[in-house]
Amino acid sequence: MKEKHFFAGNNTSQGFFSYFDYILKPDEARHIYILKGGPGVGKSTFMKKFAHEMLKKGYSAEFIHCSSDNESLDGVVIPELKISLIDGTAPHTVDPSVPGAVDEIINLGVYLDKSSLEKHKAQIMQLIKNKSNLYKSAYRYLGAAGIISEEINSIYDQYMNQDKFNNLVNKAKEMLFPDVPRRLKKGKARKLFAESYTSAGYVSYTPSLSSGKIIWAVVGEDTNYTSLFLKSIAEEAYDKGLDTECFFRPLDPTRLQHLYIPEKNLFIMSAETSMSVHYDEVFDMHLIMDTESIKARISEIENNLHMHDMLIKNALEKLSATKKAHELLEIFYVNSMDFKGADECFSSVISKHT
Repeated sequence: MKEKHFFAGNNTSQGFFSYFDYILKPDEARHIYILKGGPGVGKSTFMKKFAHEMLKKGYSAEFIHCSSDNESLDGVVIPELKISLIDGTAPHTVDPSVPGAVDEIINLGVYLDKSSLEKHKAQIMQLIKNKSNLYKSAYRYLGAAGIISEEINSIYDQYMNQDKFNNLVNKAKEMLFPDVPRRLKKGKARKLFAESYTSAGYVSYTPSLSSGKIIWAVVGEDTNYTSLFLKSIAEEAYDKGLDTECFFRPLDPTRLQHLYIPEKNLFIMSAETSMSVHYDEVFDMHLIMDTESIKARISEIENNLHMHDMLIKNALEKLSATKKAHELLEIFYVNSMDFKGADECFSSVISKHT
């Protein structure tokens, strides 16, 4: 796959949550460029241009999308060259960990006409305040949705047969690792997000991430046991020395949603139903649950789902409003920006790698 798209940060029940440390670790990197500067200075455009230039030269590129606005980028990685460019501004502030030897700051803010911005200081500060309040509101709704989600999960989890669950996990491990000897060195886990709550609604890159791969589906409602199933497989992979890419749930960033094992070309995803011709193997959680007892609580579950969906809807409306505030903020910076200088900076950087 020449292009890969995902998120490294997310809007969650815990507020903004970052797995930026897993984009490209300094000890594995040849070069990490950290872009600084205000909104509208061209950080995302700079990264997109770099990635597309590398794609033209036959390299692959990872596009790390912004969870606030998925059309913008938080970073790009060129895996073959071990180079990454990362937006180092809030809320995912990144600073050099190995200055000079690996990390380099590119400050596009130096191309801003600061005297022009000073004229609009009061308006800029008010927009920043409004945007911050909108995010706080969105996170309160997501936090409340997270609590309701936990309540729904607790109902389903009560009716899971633990012995049958353990047997299902063991079956998956036997299918996946029958001929994989335990290696001296454990595997590495890369933590990311395939899906996100954004200003454009709920965005999923799962279809493109799973394209061309063997796909196993863990079918069932969003319960803790689905995540535990994936976690058990991931831990077995680590112990066997296999690397993994762990994709976490947007609402609860501590719970696994999908798992990719590159050496096996295997993508294991959470799915609500088994109605898909794309699944090579299905592990149906409904078969190991007391579904009859769950039916007796279906009204309670449906009421909770309704509350959950309303809270998510409100959160998405607030996130949509943050984009409008951000776009107004960008106008001041775009009108004060020397993009010719930024283009010269880009030419200087790209020339080092071509």
